[in-house]
Amino acid sequence: MFIKAKSSLIMIFLILLFVSCGEEGLIEPHGETKIPPPISTGTLQAIDFPTDTGSSWTYLNVDTEQEVTLRIGGTRDISGTTHRQMTISELTPTPPDEFPFESIDHLSANAYYFRLDTEFFDGFPFPILATYFTKTPQTLTESAFDVILPLDNPLFHQKHFPARKLWDFPLEVGKQWVVFEKDIGIPVSATRFVAEKDVQITVPAGSFNTFVVYEEVVYSESEDSTIRLISPPAVYWVAPSVGVVKYRFSRYRATDTFQTQTFELTRLHLPGPFTD
Repeated sequence: MFIKAKSSLIMIFLILLFVSCGEEGLIEPHGETKIPPPISTGTLQAIDFPTDTGSSWTYLNVDTEQEVTLRIGGTRDISGTTHRQMTISELTPTPPDEFPFESIDHLSANAYYFRLDTEFFDGFPFPILATYFTKTPQTLTESAFDVILPLDNPLFHQKHFPARKLWDFPLEVGKQWVVFEKDIGIPVSATRFVAEKDVQITVPAGSFNTFVVYEEVVYSESEDSTIRLISPPAVYWVAPSVGVVKYRFSRYRATDTFQTQTFELTRLHLPGPFTD
């Protein structure tokens, strides 16, 4: 009796297997699996801002037609915490009389990078070769960077103090946060705020639906905190699952005339899946 029952079960299994197999002998699915579309909350979460190892973004300076590539790869210990590295490529092409690097990336407060003692040194545009950051579901924070100095051993590593909160997640219209603030000596502060969402822009890499983020730097020329100056705001267009697709800022506050730079995304490589 047991043998007959066992034989019956085997026959039933073979029949089910036969009727459910396709031409290649593979079991066909029982109809399509429909995945509901993501629920739009009007925000951009940390997972929507890709930072996976191997990711890269190439931007074109629309004024000079030079390209620069940002690439994520490698790590470094900064104050006991493992940070991701974002490298910044040489400019392509570079005229013979120009330095092959620029002090640019997804910067906060261009010209407020390199310090001598407690004050920023903005008299020379030190090229930034790499930045170091950590990312959580709440923030993306930059803690250090590498620059080239006019020395025998030109590569120089420097920490930010304090670290810079570049992105505060989720991005949503009306949100504002302090990127960094310095009160010792000559005061400087940088603030970002999300001004708009669903702004459609077209760059060489394609058309994107973006959040528009402004960055405003307030600073003094002396330690007199009652006199404050405001730099022209930098602007970032951020697309979910892509990152910054366009940005504009004015370089080097040491100059009398602000030189506006605009960079547009020309191509990108995102290995995915987005896991961090």
